[in-house]
Amino acid sequence: MGSIENARPVEGVKTRRRSISSLDLIESLARLEFSYLFDYLTLKGISSKFTFKRYPHRSTIYNAGDERSQIFGLVQGYVKVMRMDRHGNPALIDILAPGMIFGEDALYLTGPRDRAMQAHEDVTVVYTSKEDFQQMISEHPKLYDYVFRTIGERLKRTEDRVLNLSLEAVPGRLTRVLSEMAFRYGTVQENGSVIINLKLPHREIADLVGSTRESVTAHLNDLRRRELIDVNERHIVINDLTLLSEAAG
Repeated sequence: MGSIENARPVEGVKTRRRSISSLDLIESLARLEFSYLFDYLTLKGISSKFTFKRYPHRSTIYNAGDERSQIFGLVQGYVKVMRMDRHGNPALIDILAPGMIFGEDALYLTGPRDRAMQAHEDVTVVYTSKEDFQQMISEHPKLYDYVFRTIGERLKRTEDRVLNLSLEAVPGRLTRVLSEMAFRYGTVQENGSVIINLKLPHREIADLVGSTRESVTAHLNDLRRRELIDVNERHIVINDLTLLSEAAG
């Protein structure tokens, strides 16, 4: 039976010191994107290979330099993908939404991790060993297809961002990042606007744009003056996603 991990320890991590029921684990797995591939009995069968764990806001799930030994599923909350820049400072390169897997680089790379995963808010994950996940992939070809597609989508997103960095100025890159965030993390409101369900400081938006905090702040203020965006309790609101996308060119 799967269990709550008591003791690894990232300092400050919240764990319940009891065994988790198989039903709890099945329900957690059912919240992951790949769950649609399996019926209830199959989810019940693979649930014994997973462990359930909670991480509080800003805690580290794994660090650059850690062993590539586990695959994670994000049950609840958002996770930041971080890498060190050339000055040794952490830089945000992506944000993962609930339902996604991460740590899948362990399936095709050896050596230590080259990025860190940090809880953007209180998060819940399930995880399994690389060996157990590889066995699941071999037994369930549709899971292999899902992982392969996920890797491809992330690679394309990275390539698109690099291309935009080389071809576009900061205003265009910023509007593209905001449009992407609205698509990936947004909720459509009754008036047609889209609220981005993340509170990100301008410094981290600048990391995604490939610019400075000062430049991004100036351009965000310009978008607000043009009434393309608004801010509601630190959440960016896209007033008209079509007009914002057209502003990106």
